[in-house]
Amino acid sequence: MIFTTIWAYIYYIFLVVCCGHAIYRGSRSEYFGVAIMIVGSVSTLVVSRLFGTSWTSVEVGIFAIDIVAFIALIYLAFNSDRFWPIWATAFQLLAVTTHPTMMVMPQITPWAFGTGAVFWAYPMLLALALGSFEHWPLVAEHGINSG
Repeated sequence: MIFTTIWAYIYYIFLVVCCGHAIYRGSRSEYFGVAIMIVGSVSTLVVSRLFGTSWTSVEVGIFAIDIVAFIALIYLAFNSDRFWPIWATAFQLLAVTTHPTMMVMPQITPWAFGTGAVFWAYPMLLALALGSFEHWPLVAEHGINSG
């Protein structure tokens, strides 16, 4: 089995559904967003498999992946005419800030740290899916396909 919990399966199904919808209904901004989400998710999976994740201290590899994804989302937010990248960037900032929190308060339980670090991926994916959902009627009705 590639995943150890049902929650991992749920997350990757959600990832595939949201990214698939964004590829089907979106355009350039959504494609770039899909790349960020998939590369970040797969990189996190690989790092956690190679180095393990105890969530008892700062997970440096995952922290680095989160920072790179945050920088990529900032770039997307500045270079897109869509609104969803701003939301996704804000959610990614929340994910990034969970890592320094563990540095300041090491007594945080592993469950709370792990949950806080991975929770924000769901709203990011939802922002991507909703952004592509709202983009499609503009293309269908008015032929507007920016982004």
